[in-house]
Amino acid sequence: MLHAIIIELDYQKYREHIQEEYQVIEDRNARRRHAELMVQQISVTKIRVLFDPNRTGKLYQKKFDYVFYINCRKINCYCRAKPTKEIFEKPEKLLFIIDGFDELNSFLDDEFGLCTDPFEKKPVETVLCSLLRKKVLQKSFLLITARPTALEKLKQNLNIPRYAKIMGFSGDDRKEYFHKFFCNEKKATQAFNFVKENEMLFTMCFVPIVCWIICMVKKEQMERGEDLAQASETTTLVYLLFLNSLLSDHFTDSINLQQSKIILWKLCSLAADGILERKILFEEDDLKRHKLSLSTIHTPFLNKNIFQKGIECESVYSFIHLSFQEVFAAMFYVLEDEETMKKSLSSKKNVTNLLNIYGTSKNNYLMLTVHFLFGLVNKERLSDREKKLNFKTSSEIKLDLLKWFEAEAKNISSLPYKTCEKLHDQLELFHCLYEIQDEEFAKSAMDNFQEIRLEHIRLSTMDEIALLFCVKNGCSKQSLYLCNCMLGIEEREEGWIAKLWKWLFPL
Repeated sequence: MLHAIIIELDYQKYREHIQEEYQVIEDRNARRRHAELMVQQISVTKIRVLFDPNRTGKLYQKKFDYVFYINCRKINCYCRAKPTKEIFEKPEKLLFIIDGFDELNSFLDDEFGLCTDPFEKKPVETVLCSLLRKKVLQKSFLLITARPTALEKLKQNLNIPRYAKIMGFSGDDRKEYFHKFFCNEKKATQAFNFVKENEMLFTMCFVPIVCWIICMVKKEQMERGEDLAQASETTTLVYLLFLNSLLSDHFTDSINLQQSKIILWKLCSLAADGILERKILFEEDDLKRHKLSLSTIHTPFLNKNIFQKGIECESVYSFIHLSFQEVFAAMFYVLEDEETMKKSLSSKKNVTNLLNIYGTSKNNYLMLTVHFLFGLVNKERLSDREKKLNFKTSSEIKLDLLKWFEAEAKNISSLPYKTCEKLHDQLELFHCLYEIQDEEFAKSAMDNFQEIRLEHIRLSTMDEIALLFCVKNGCSKQSLYLCNCMLGIEEREEGWIAKLWKWLFPL
């Protein structure tokens, strides 16, 4: 959906036209509290600050006459907009902010008849692709946001791009967020101090949505008088704790248990199909195909958006965050229940096919789904899923994951020269092993690496922790080479490097 936003410009005609053509009239956001806190967050830079002459931000002062915001999630819904001639007279004075490149449907995989005339009537995908590849409005500027997993795909569509990595919340930002979330000094301090003592948990909080989930989980544990120290050292565990708190009421009610199981299974099936098709916005026909009744879409995991196009309304649905769609997609491959599966139209469950697609994907859009998949097959978590959700779990998937890991590891180890892409693939394998938190599995998997070599890589704290877990579970004759790698780009406690050295070389 193309619309001018946030930036207060005097181009009323354009704004009124877009609002009339494609107006959002309902947005049920399950993360409203999180959104409110993000607005309040001191360190968040609002786009209008970059352009407002009355504010301190002067980065783009007088550089652009017109600024357009393109939301890639919403542009997947077809829309038309009539260009105004005067807007395109000076393309060097145009800035296009393209938000969420990774959320685009897969149309950029195909070649289109690119256009050079901004007034020529073309499909949305053709116009956007032409804009990215500078075939149209060549002197205009692009500011694009994307997940790191989409960078390879982005590179294919841009000429001489410049990259900047958004580091997320600093340590002080995390503390500020906790205090704003809890609105209670004592509880905020208790929760924050606990999280800060857990290095992995505290590190995960640099991602705002994960920080919100952890706050939600800790709040629920406090209200129920539960122990805050419940295991939560991996991303998968954090999400599972959150899902438990939301699903507990549905799965403790014996009367509605079977119905809840069916709805959960259908959500997992919907998520899995969407991930494979790179689809994050679902129409009503998608829900019907998975036999999800529109009357039962009050689940806390789905958002409903209603768009007004002319005199008609169009509803689309999405998971409250892409990461939730990814964890539900992973659950689809792990959970098994013949009776439930018979009552629900579902995708063909083929984890080998999923892993093969992931292995050949250039932008690794399946990366987090695969991470969650490894995290879910931990023996204790499988037992917990069976007990709390009353689902059986696949007994073969763990062996499938090990076979796939062994093949990938042997392939990487056999290469005389490892490209930057292969080095990052190797690091991703270590993240998969860390998520599973199974030492026996990790030892079997790591036996396939004769050596671990990482070169010219900037390692985050999460990278380092995953690497340490794998090194710890590798064979004693394994070699470790860290050549020109940068460690600890986040904030560090004093003496951390000494602790790292002692962990790697205990003798």
